[in-house]
Amino acid sequence: MSYALVHYPNINTENINQIRQKYDPQVDLIEPHITLVFPIVESISKNNLILHIDSILSKWKTFAICLKGFQKSWDEYMFLMVEEGKVDMVKLHNELYTGILAEYFRENLPFVPHLTLGRFIKDTDKFLQVLEEVQHLDLNYRCFVDKVHLINIIDEQRSIIWSQEFVLRN
Repeated sequence: MSYALVHYPNINTENINQIRQKYDPQVDLIEPHITLVFPIVESISKNNLILHIDSILSKWKTFAICLKGFQKSWDEYMFLMVEEGKVDMVKLHNELYTGILAEYFRENLPFVPHLTLGRFIKDTDKFLQVLEEVQHLDLNYRCFVDKVHLINIIDEQRSIIWSQEFVLRN
């Protein structure tokens, strides 16, 4: 089992899900989301993790983001990028990876705030074809990061067994 912390943008996800159903292997696991804490093995107690997240989020107010533009990641994923609000997302991510999560922080891998649309392992032609397809969909969304969810994933990322919501201050 593992934990992750995600934000589910409050947007119309119809077009995003059309793309994800074709190209994202995790489409049936989780709704469109932005990951703030990537899956970590359940070596930290749930209660300590909740206290840590509460402590960090108690200092945070709701903030605006804009999802727009595309990028291919180093590991072959297509991202819908967080354009506006990126600095806040990175700052929140970095703050979450302090204290009991400090050992999981990946200094060699910069955090890129995004929503995953699909994966294209060693298939550049397919990536370029899908990039053209998504550019016609006008994926441009504005919303607020007002809450995040701690999720517990089991079975090698095949199912989520519970989720806890944390609300940011207004």
